[in-house]
Amino acid sequence: MQIHEANLKDKKRWNSFIKTHNGSIFHYFEWKDIYELKNWKYIPLLIENDKSHIFGVLPIVKIGYLGYSKLISLPEGASGGFVLKKGITKDEQSQVVEMFLNYIGENYSKDCSTFSLRQNLENTDKSESIENGILDKNGFTPIYDEITDLPCTHILNLKKDFENNIWNDLWKKDIRNHIRKAKKNGVSVIEDKTLQYKDDYYKMLSETYKRLGSEPLSLEEFNKRLILFNKNSKVFVAFFKNKPIGFMLCNYANSTCYASKMGYYDLARRNHVNNLLMYQTIKYACENDYKFFEFGLTFAPSSEAWKNQFMGIKEPLRIYEKRYSIIRYIPEMVIPRVMWMSKNKKYLFKNWYKILNKKFKNHRDN
Repeated sequence: MQIHEANLKDKKRWNSFIKTHNGSIFHYFEWKDIYELKNWKYIPLLIENDKSHIFGVLPIVKIGYLGYSKLISLPEGASGGFVLKKGITKDEQSQVVEMFLNYIGENYSKDCSTFSLRQNLENTDKSESIENGILDKNGFTPIYDEITDLPCTHILNLKKDFENNIWNDLWKKDIRNHIRKAKKNGVSVIEDKTLQYKDDYYKMLSETYKRLGSEPLSLEEFNKRLILFNKNSKVFVAFFKNKPIGFMLCNYANSTCYASKMGYYDLARRNHVNNLLMYQTIKYACENDYKFFEFGLTFAPSSEAWKNQFMGIKEPLRIYEKRYSIIRYIPEMVIPRVMWMSKNKKYLFKNWYKILNKKFKNHRDN
């Protein structure tokens, strides 16, 4: 077997492999254009035999910051890591994973601080995954929180008869009442098939990002996402008093609907608009024969509590990290924290006692 960095000529068979061997939409080759808009280096690694049969793929991204660079698979979405050919033996799995790790160490690690690797969520038998032992042997350590199981995603198993199997049998009374209340208040949801509300969506999404303390997408990246995945995505718009008040982008691939970017005004939360958007997108996926609905990344307990209403199965992200250089690792730890503090001075001023108390408690418990 041989390994190399895939190029545009490999795109069609790369995507075909992802589709048939339990990859996610975040493994698709189109992400190359999106990541490179951010000046990140997209590195799609591919292993094949002498007959050009693919045995595994591993897309990684190299991100350069002030004072350090790091490798990650993958920055976007809940699923990353290796996609291995179905049906290969454990020895072949081990060989493929070892080849990937050795190749990355030899060719991309020289000026990097760390390599962060997420396991592919489609690998459901994580406890016996061949990857775990190999990652440990190669110096990777788990960095996920085993107490809170955050970050995570939620995956809802879909059944064809939405009304009976999900609305009536699965969802509890409270969430059903919230959705009914949104409709009673005059909120409605449509699919924006022609993207006529695209500008409203971008404005609302940017405001949502800023409100949550995150950097908004550039307009170029926003448009690129809609263009690249136009055959695999739908935009849903919620209206209140004939004005757009909430948006949700969903991506569709490999029997899964992936809830993606949600933008909303504060007024939307008071009218349960986000619940109605989630209801409508889940119902659509169910009625169009998708098998799973993935709720996107969850980092905070408050967001987890909201998503728990929809009764998806919680899937903690299994993230492993290898440190290549302690000298380069120091700025990776320090610089993002300093930048966050500079952007959140008001929050720090109002909550300094709570933060210090939490830090002291963690130190005492350890």
